[in-house]
Amino acid sequence: MAVILCMILSRPLYPVLKRHQIEMKRLIALKVKNVEDQLEAYEKADPTAMSARNPEDGDGMVGPDSMIAYGHRIDLCEEGTRVEILDAIRNWATNFTSTRQIFWLNDAAGTGKSTIAATMANEWSIDNRLAGRFFFSPNSRVTQTTKEFCLFVANDIARHQPSLADTIQHEIKSILSEQHVWFDVQLQRLIIDPIGKLEGDKCTFIVVDGLDNCVLSEERVGLLNSFVRHLPSAPHLKLLLTSRPVQDIADVLASSPLVHGSDIQLLNIRNSDHPDVAYYVEKRLTRISSEHRAMITAKSGGLFLYAATVCRMLERSRHQTDILKIISDIGVTDKLERRMDILYLSVLKQALIDKNAGDMMMSVLSIIIVAYQPLSSNTISRLLPGNIYVEDFVQDLGGVLKDGHPDRPIKVLHPTFREFILSNEDRANGFLLHSAQSSAAMAYACISTLEHMLEDDLFQLVKLGRLLPRNEDIKEADRLVHQSTTAAERYASAFWAHHVATSEMSQELLSRVTKFLSRKYLNWVELMSWRGSIGLCIEGLSRLRRVAIDQRGSSNNAQDSVIVRHAHQFLVQHQSMIIDSALQTYCMALFFTPPESPLFTEYRERYRDRLPDIITSSSVEWEEHVVLSGHPIAIDQLIFSPDGSRLISTDVKGRLQLWDTETGGIVGRPFDDTFHGGYYNLRCSFSRIGDRFGFITRKKEVHIRYSINGEPIIPSTQFRGLCYPIFSSTVSFVLVAEGTSVLRRDVIYGREAQLLGTIEDNFSVHQIFISPNDEMIVCAGDFGDKQDRVNHATLWELDAFRKVASYRMSRLSSSYYGTINIVFSPDSSRFIICQAACTFLLCEGKTGKEISPFQEFTSFGRIGTVKFCPHSQYFAYTDLSNSLSIIVREQKTGKWISTLKGHTQSIIHYSFSSDGRRLASISYDQTVRVWDNETGAALETIFPGYTGDIRVCVLSSEWDQLALTSAANKHQVHLYSLKGGEAGRNDVEPDDITITSNHVILDTAFVDSRIAVRSGSNGGAQLWDTATGIQLECIFPRFYVVDVAFSPNGELIAILTETSEIWVLNAATLKVSQSLEIAGVRHRGGGLFFSPNSELLAVYNGGVARIWNLPTKSKTPVFLRSSPYTDIENDLIKLCTISPDNARIAGVDKGEKLHVWEIGSENNAGLHTTIGKYYSKISAKFSPIEQYLLAVVKLSSDITLWKIGEELQLLTTITLPDSIPGRISFSSDGRYMAYESLCWDIVTAVTCLPYAGEAPPPFFDSTGLHAHSFLRYEDRWIYSAFPPHRLLPVPTELQKANFADYWHTSNEQAIFIDRHGKPIVIDFSSVLAEVRQK
Repeated sequence: MAVILCMILSRPLYPVLKRHQIEMKRLIALKVKNVEDQLEAYEKADPTAMSARNPEDGDGMVGPDSMIAYGHRIDLCEEGTRVEILDAIRNWATNFTSTRQIFWLNDAAGTGKSTIAATMANEWSIDNRLAGRFFFSPNSRVTQTTKEFCLFVANDIARHQPSLADTIQHEIKSILSEQHVWFDVQLQRLIIDPIGKLEGDKCTFIVVDGLDNCVLSEERVGLLNSFVRHLPSAPHLKLLLTSRPVQDIADVLASSPLVHGSDIQLLNIRNSDHPDVAYYVEKRLTRISSEHRAMITAKSGGLFLYAATVCRMLERSRHQTDILKIISDIGVTDKLERRMDILYLSVLKQALIDKNAGDMMMSVLSIIIVAYQPLSSNTISRLLPGNIYVEDFVQDLGGVLKDGHPDRPIKVLHPTFREFILSNEDRANGFLLHSAQSSAAMAYACISTLEHMLEDDLFQLVKLGRLLPRNEDIKEADRLVHQSTTAAERYASAFWAHHVATSEMSQELLSRVTKFLSRKYLNWVELMSWRGSIGLCIEGLSRLRRVAIDQRGSSNNAQDSVIVRHAHQFLVQHQSMIIDSALQTYCMALFFTPPESPLFTEYRERYRDRLPDIITSSSVEWEEHVVLSGHPIAIDQLIFSPDGSRLISTDVKGRLQLWDTETGGIVGRPFDDTFHGGYYNLRCSFSRIGDRFGFITRKKEVHIRYSINGEPIIPSTQFRGLCYPIFSSTVSFVLVAEGTSVLRRDVIYGREAQLLGTIEDNFSVHQIFISPNDEMIVCAGDFGDKQDRVNHATLWELDAFRKVASYRMSRLSSSYYGTINIVFSPDSSRFIICQAACTFLLCEGKTGKEISPFQEFTSFGRIGTVKFCPHSQYFAYTDLSNSLSIIVREQKTGKWISTLKGHTQSIIHYSFSSDGRRLASISYDQTVRVWDNETGAALETIFPGYTGDIRVCVLSSEWDQLALTSAANKHQVHLYSLKGGEAGRNDVEPDDITITSNHVILDTAFVDSRIAVRSGSNGGAQLWDTATGIQLECIFPRFYVVDVAFSPNGELIAILTETSEIWVLNAATLKVSQSLEIAGVRHRGGGLFFSPNSELLAVYNGGVARIWNLPTKSKTPVFLRSSPYTDIENDLIKLCTISPDNARIAGVDKGEKLHVWEIGSENNAGLHTTIGKYYSKISAKFSPIEQYLLAVVKLSSDITLWKIGEELQLLTTITLPDSIPGRISFSSDGRYMAYESLCWDIVTAVTCLPYAGEAPPPFFDSTGLHAHSFLRYEDRWIYSAFPPHRLLPVPTELQKANFADYWHTSNEQAIFIDRHGKPIVIDFSSVLAEVRQK
């Protein structure tokens, strides 16, 4: 019986027995749970399967990915075949004196390159000379990119060279912890450096096969450039590389002195005998006649693809005679496509034994063909539970598929089969698969699979209460995911949305999708967060969103469209938080969703016990268009790539983010060079075809990155002089101006900077501009004589650096100094020199000749932005003296064409259409207008409605996308799809749209739950009841409010205005009880505060200080001036604190001095000492017991304790770890001092010891007006100090750069200010209670 069973399981017999064989395998498999996972565990234990897991690997099968990447399932060359080429490789490999370290084997598809690569890898492995290998393949997402190339190769090196294993594993852990380490650095640290440590003179080899299967050209070129750069430093390392002769690969390798073998051809059309193919066929097909073998060889035309397919058909079929008859009928002169089509049809017909099972077989094929990554037979069976013959069909299709095992991914042997079965009915002849229909079937299968398995809290962590962990806190999360899910479930979760989006989505399918989103959406998001694949979710939902928007015509579809749109916006809005912590999907992320959303209403009720304790908040509203969040401060620049697929945004502090405009997802790692000393702009640009982008930082570092993934192409390079990243069609280089010299450096190939030439003596270059054809440059600057400051420009031939023309412009005042702009036409035939004050020159691009007459251009006054149209017909510019219009002129002669008028406010952006016939303009009047360039007539707009309060905006080159920021939301990007019909606001008129400014917390009073917030363009203040979220009716001034203060006893509210008036309100009635004035002083930055007993009110404003005694309504006769300074600007006083007995007041001046005055004394000089620079963020506090002890805090510096006697005596200095602005407090007994979440035990006032108790120190006011809180903000989360613990994340929309101005804490509550200026109060008491219990 055992023998019979083995026979059944080992070879196919007749159709009935074959089906019994599959069923028997299935039954046996059922005896073992999770067969696939058992196999995965086995393969993980195999050293050959060592790899770094791709976080977006939908199937989650590390072992199968490694099998494909390492070429384990690729046949080796049959003995006696490919002798000539193999000997050529061996000779190259053993030539130790040659510097040609790369053997490039390139030829057409199907010529056997992969077989040769696998053969040499096997041979070198046996000889212990193989370092590592990587086989690029379309059969796995991992092997279609270079993302994990270095990690796979490094693990392979560790296996083949055990002496390097520890070094490599250490570097792998280091790189994975750093994240986003660019390819060149990975290659150096994981491959080049370790191999350099090998002892001996023997060469080691890396095999890279099928580089053309790497999808992205940028990645292919980047890999080759890195190897070309680093291989000379490792002379004993050689690279065997195979590919088709793709142009970008050839461009890098053809001219490199490292390359050997590029002229070798595998397919020799002059040798009609094809001996290698003949030998291969003879070895494989021993049971057929020599005549038939010769026929197969002749029909192959020398292509191993053809011969291998025929061999597999004959080996696996019971109808060899029929197959040989079909082959004999194929004409020798038929094209390869025709010959392969006949073979593929034969395979399909032979597999269809039971004609009634045709639908089943095609359903299996459809999954194999449209799947985004290879699936195993068992995975397909789980996706198609009604199809019991999956393995049967796969075995019968062995001529075109390679499976090997029911739990290993099925591999389509060659891409030509996929092309054939998806082609057309004439070619496929009854076996045509429709991609859209197949995707729909796959979508149903995936959704059904997920509906049955998804549940919340995948790892049962909610038992932890509200202390939800970060993903990084859960050890071996990958392993837990694999234990909890099957391969089919992992695939379905990764790609269901992709399949829906690529299908012909019917109303039935759309309804199924929205039903799934309404019931299982958050569970799916949680799973994908644990898997590290939120980016894949955003990509799929983005595609789905576009399809749903197109189908929103009916009322049902409109509702479905909103659900899909909100699902996408949820991830775009909260992606950082959810990537960080999967379980926050049900908590903070869920809370900050629109309350009326048809998607989230039920979820809010279902998970209400997990929502944070938010006492009051404003209503969340989501726009119909995509809103991109990620900048903490105002965005100052938006740039579309030429094709519109990418968007760069930069903010005023130096942060840069790259966005995928189709998905709204962040591409790569944001660049953050936050500058705390002020504002500065990154200079950025895309290459002309959009494949790269570059930017220069304030440190003069040049960065060049790929647009597709945001990864660096080269290490950042720092220059001393003025520099600009310049892109041509093939290379990127930097032009650097250092004094009078101009240098060029090709940044891709890492060559040293080359001196192009020098300008005239004593000339300083301030700007460099280059023509689109890379032939000419214009240098603009000035001569060093400041008494005769004259703007100057010169035109130069770039390569020869020969001066062609020189231009002197009008003398400028310092306010216009340096405002020159040079713009070249797209064809480089013209350029314009524009000086904002008056000069406007139109010149020939090659000779520099000025085109006359040009004087008429200056009649309009100051010239604004100048642009040429794409087809070089016209150019246009704005007139800064009349910014409501645009002038259009002919490029060739400068002749006036039209003036475009119609806007009612200044124009901030305009753009020519791609055909050059129209022009679109965007104005502060919040409209987008379109014009006919020739006639000046207004045309139908591309963006109906109003944009809102625009701050920065840009149109894509094809006018299909509009990106803008608003004055109210300066840190967010509103992205409109114009081709999708998205429009602006139609419910308001422009005059009704208020331009608002930042909202800043002025003061809080927790004793009666009130908060004062400054907001609005006029700086008016609002008073809120934080317990109810209601704005109180209060007679606040209608002009700019400088500061607001609540008295400690809660009875008074003081308001300081820009007119130096002080309003004192009764807190109970909100009526004005007193009005005070600082005579003769206008607002120049200041503030006010009460004494601890609420009797005194102090104000400092414009260098003048006053103190009032409020109960007596008398002004204390003290006029504080900080001698010896007399200039009021240098005499600015900042008062900080009043002592508890109302006897002293402390403050600082602009001269970096600390002052302490006795209130009521005529000695205005008081005590003073120099404390050093404090910027403007400073606070101080008198000790409540030791009234002569004063603590002073300087931002980003330290806390100093002072003894007040006859002079100010410094007792001790405490260095602060972070530059976080905050409030300093003392405990009521004076024993403890706290600053934000930091606390010290003041033992002797000279010795301050850090407090490290589990509970907050005693005697701190936890209920009063200014109760001290030990909550702190760090890295997008709120933390408690006692005990130390991470509590809750802060949503992206609430994150700001100057966070201290936008949030406030008291005891166990925190207040945030949203973009509308409304308070959001979160109570952390229940979370803190859980922390203390633990």
